[in-house]
Amino acid sequence: LPAAADDSSTTGPSTTPSTDPPATTVPVTAREVRVMYNVPTNDPVVVITIDDGFSPTGALARVIRRYRIPVTTFAMPRLVKRHRKWFLAQERMTFENHTVNHRLLADLPVRRQRAEICVASRRIEEITGEPPILFRPPGGSFNHRTKQALAECGIRPLEMWNVVAEKGRIRINGGKLRRGDIILMHYIDSAAPTLEMLIKLIRRQGLRPALLRDYLE
Repeated sequence: LPAAADDSSTTGPSTTPSTDPPATTVPVTAREVRVMYNVPTNDPVVVITIDDGFSPTGALARVIRRYRIPVTTFAMPRLVKRHRKWFLAQERMTFENHTVNHRLLADLPVRRQRAEICVASRRIEEITGEPPILFRPPGGSFNHRTKQALAECGIRPLEMWNVVAEKGRIRINGGKLRRGDIILMHYIDSAAPTLEMLIKLIRRQGLRPALLRDYLE
């Protein structure tokens, strides 16, 4: 599983937002930013999150509708905008912050991290009509500057994961799903059959999927 990156990480080239947004007026401090790998709950629920990929598919939409699956989406604004009709047609989906350019944030100074996060929040709200309240760092890369940037952008929860479902495989520490698990997927071609396999496993183990927002304090 990913861990907080140190300041020596490297990444490939990318562009940064052209506007460095002002700090938010929401009273959040870096100490209030919580890093979560799972959800503390006694309910028999797990959380399905889907991050960036190439594109959502019709097959994936059919699986989501067939099983009425609530999905927490962490996608860059340009992916959501490109497939706006697809995304907004999903009834049980929330749209959260995953930065503008998918940069590894631990490589960046706080000013550029703030731009990646604040601008992404504004663009997601413009597309969906609702601001994100959760954040996931691309590649699981974050550091103390990320927490400072999140606080300045008014976001408290930094959401990681402890289960990965990808390309027909499910990687679980301990071999069995547990209540409160946060499951990572991506919008790729294999997402539909993988999600169908995952939802059947969730049900066999006496659990059900839930939205991450519904389990925030």
